[in-house]
Amino acid sequence: MSEVEDIKNRISVVDLVGEYIRLQKAGSNWRALCPFHNEKSPSFMVSEERRSFHCFGCGKGGDIFSFVMEMEGIGFREALEQLAQKAGVEIKKFEKGDRGRESVKPKLYRILELAAKWYEKNLWEGRGREKALKYLRERGLTDETIKNFRLGYAPDGWRNMLEFLLKRDCKIEEITKTGLLVEKGSENKIPNTKYQIPDTKFYDRFRDRIMFPIQDIMGRVVGFAARISPGGDEKTAKYINTPQTELYDKSKVLYGLNFAKTEIRKQDEVILVEGNMDVIASQQAGFLNTIAVSGTAFGPDQIKVIKRYTENIKMAFDMDPAGQTASRRSAKVCLENDLNVRIVLLPKGKDAADILEKDKGAWDEAVSGAREVVEYFFEDAFSRYDIKKPADKKKVAKELLNVLKDIASPVEKAHWVKVLAEKLDVGEETLFEILRKTKSDPGRVSRQKEDVPLRNKGKEEAIERRIIGLLFAFSRETEKQKATIDPEDFSGEAEKKIIEKVKKETQGKTSEKIKELNFDFESQRLIDEAVFEVEVEKDENGISFPEEELKKALKRQKGLKIKEKIAEVSKKIKESEKSGKRKETRALLQEFQDLSAQLEE
Repeated sequence: MSEVEDIKNRISVVDLVGEYIRLQKAGSNWRALCPFHNEKSPSFMVSEERRSFHCFGCGKGGDIFSFVMEMEGIGFREALEQLAQKAGVEIKKFEKGDRGRESVKPKLYRILELAAKWYEKNLWEGRGREKALKYLRERGLTDETIKNFRLGYAPDGWRNMLEFLLKRDCKIEEITKTGLLVEKGSENKIPNTKYQIPDTKFYDRFRDRIMFPIQDIMGRVVGFAARISPGGDEKTAKYINTPQTELYDKSKVLYGLNFAKTEIRKQDEVILVEGNMDVIASQQAGFLNTIAVSGTAFGPDQIKVIKRYTENIKMAFDMDPAGQTASRRSAKVCLENDLNVRIVLLPKGKDAADILEKDKGAWDEAVSGAREVVEYFFEDAFSRYDIKKPADKKKVAKELLNVLKDIASPVEKAHWVKVLAEKLDVGEETLFEILRKTKSDPGRVSRQKEDVPLRNKGKEEAIERRIIGLLFAFSRETEKQKATIDPEDFSGEAEKKIIEKVKKETQGKTSEKIKELNFDFESQRLIDEAVFEVEVEKDENGISFPEEELKKALKRQKGLKIKEKIAEVSKKIKESEKSGKRKETRALLQEFQDLSAQLEE
């Protein structure tokens, strides 16, 4: 038995899903409000027998691995590791080249967890209690919040952490991979202690600092942000972070997401702030969907993570020049990726934590009154220039077109070009011409260009899955209709392979033969999901005539194919007419009429 199957046998899909959402019994299955989209009536179903889930509202479905991947926003390998640990299954097989890398990760996680606990202990019981804990309380944080976010204190001294970890059998080469140590030149060696330190070139990175553990989506410590403690050395940087490591990639991490992910999905909105203290203060005040970037500018990888949970962002950056620059840069990346962005207007010189320390109501008002981002950019630009002057009018146009060029939606872009043209009293075509000559910034998350045939992709997939579900769930009733199915009509490669195998290996055999076929893991999962959808429909509404349902599905499949061909022919007709090729145009028009007639049959 494979490790994947072993894990699936040990973990009930109902129990697992029930840890995230409230399930209610519905016949032989379980029902709930879908955790992946907003809905008022439950359309999310879980089947213990099929070991799978499916939402009839948004179409998401799969097994325990699919569910964890979707809920946690992680890949298959991480989901496999997480569920293997939960099931008590040891993962022995690794992809080629991954063995060494995977084997060291648990050790690094252990080291960082030990470090986090040690920092916490120092905050509550050690030298940090007097100044660090006092400071956090003065900033308005409750003891419960401080413990929840696992804040700690790194005492002053060069080798406190190093010696602590070496006592616990951690190897120096592994400790260095976590970013907890700094390597010094050999000419600056620190004298050895009674603990045998194999290389004395290393010393603690974090000294006399308040520690903020940075956790991944599963709550594992991957690094730290550290603030200088009250009365600390002012010559050093106010904040320092763990450098890039095997576990900590600052371009992908979002501080507080492990706490905020469920609320972000529930509210379908995320509040993005600048600092760790801002996140903690905001979440403590009840804004549980607050997160922050981690030691870097908001980038494409972080957008990919956020889009798993929501497409609506409220940015609450400082209103100083640096904060506004970051706000503009971040907003443009979001616009290019078709996210809905609003700007939270903060008093100058104040961040979220400052406001919340004095007045929670003011923060609530600022978040509620967030301005639509392009609207905000317009107001800001027109407030700084006198458009009666040609030179200023040119500056406004350049500044705002630089924003509009990154808007992914053509409709939204056209709207704002029209608004800008009216305000500047220039022609829309003039502005569009400038936009056409202006290239989008490099390094953004690329957008997929959809041609006409791709518009029906979701419908095609749903119909193809229904055909497969009806074939396997009602093999006897659909036996005769099976002969009319053509694998070439299936656009999905996985679906096509399933139909090809069914046609090839069941021809001339009893209808029950289809249930004896062996498929690869992915194909079998697709079949299980398709059958599950049909069986739920059967329980809910009844399927009295499966053969007729299959005929309808095949007809819809054919109709979509014809519509795709019509779209292609229409495009060719336009090109032919422009080129003046009358004979070719007449032939294409005839083809268009023939296809339209087929559609009406």
